[in-house]
Amino acid sequence: MLLEMTRAGAAAIGRLQHLARLREDCALNHESFVAEALPLIAEGAGCDRVSLWLYGPPRGAERVLHCRGLWVAGSTVADLPALVESAHPAYFAELDRRGILRAPEAQAYPGLHSMRDSYLMPNDVRSLLDVPFAANGRRIGLLCAEQTGRTIDWLPSHVAFMRRAGITGTLLFQRLAEHESLGAAM
Repeated sequence: MLLEMTRAGAAAIGRLQHLARLREDCALNHESFVAEALPLIAEGAGCDRVSLWLYGPPRGAERVLHCRGLWVAGSTVADLPALVESAHPAYFAELDRRGILRAPEAQAYPGLHSMRDSYLMPNDVRSLLDVPFAANGRRIGLLCAEQTGRTIDWLPSHVAFMRRAGITGTLLFQRLAEHESLGAAM
């Protein structure tokens, strides 16, 4: 089933693809790409906080997600602490079971209980949508959309937008990796 994006989501994807082309042509460095992409993703998702998370090397058998960028209503701020599976087992299980984490009422959502007191409540995060992305069939990261101060009933159009944004980034990173491996081979 093909999910439709909103008009704002489609426009944001177009601008995100333009940024990806600039990054691929070396007109933007990685940090600038992320700093410019995150507010576009927030605009397309209709939220006021967006973060980019990448899976890092596992700690033993545990999975670990590292924040590689956080945008909060008009500013880029410091990264967040890593999410380690043993500290957030319900969160990782929810991503595995459902493929996304859609929490319109984030502070009451069972899969986010371990983050409630330390993150959700102090930052007034009311709604959260985490959408993983993959390369070569392996999950490599996720995009997280959050809304503070009010809730959002995340619609299929929000999920479609976040998936498309993740695909755009994944394709860019794959093309950059191919360019690097071609350059190393020459």
